[in-house]
Amino acid sequence: MVFFKRSFILAAVFCVIGVSSAKAEIFFVEDQVNRFSLTFPDLWSTTNNQKPDDKLTLVGPGEPDFATCRVRVREDRRFLVYPRKFADSIQKIAYSRDFWNSYLGEYDDVQVDNFNEPGGLGKGFGSFTEATYTTAEGAIMRKRGLMFASLYHDRAYIVDCSAEASVYYKWRPAFMSIVKSVDFEKIVHELPSGNYRPFLLDPEVVINGAKKIETTRH
Repeated sequence: MVFFKRSFILAAVFCVIGVSSAKAEIFFVEDQVNRFSLTFPDLWSTTNNQKPDDKLTLVGPGEPDFATCRVRVREDRRFLVYPRKFADSIQKIAYSRDFWNSYLGEYDDVQVDNFNEPGGLGKGFGSFTEATYTTAEGAIMRKRGLMFASLYHDRAYIVDCSAEASVYYKWRPAFMSIVKSVDFEKIVHELPSGNYRPFLLDPEVVINGAKKIETTRH
């Protein structure tokens, strides 16, 4: 996993005479094994993963809020036989409401607050849900979170961000910023023939033989 630190200068112009600027830094993370990358604010930090499919877990500042984001990656090779043009239909079958019902089963007293599809995560089609629930492990508390899931090539990517329920909306903009930064290593080409020229549209090639009967066409 590779970490980079990037700096951005943010400037605001008031009327036409005043300029104010502030410096903000973010971290860029690239997981070359699981083929994803994202950025997160420099006040956030990484922590130990808890589940076998957790590949990156982030913790926001302010322990009482329990703000976290994690990226989970699961192998899913069921749909590799289908062309890319069916990706949106596959999402609606494999990563829609039934998926979230199963995913949220690891929590107690679950209330689904919002659901939307189709959406996008990285380079894949995905679905989105917001839910309020009670944790079943560790510190037991009422939390609210937003979650995105997307299938890209042979892997399902899930980004799951949550905070203590009463402060959820304080953290939601940061959660969305992290989710929007997620990208996947490009594996699937948009065109069935890739970058090859459309050779099937070439004019017919005629090769004349010594005799007319030996002439071939390609």
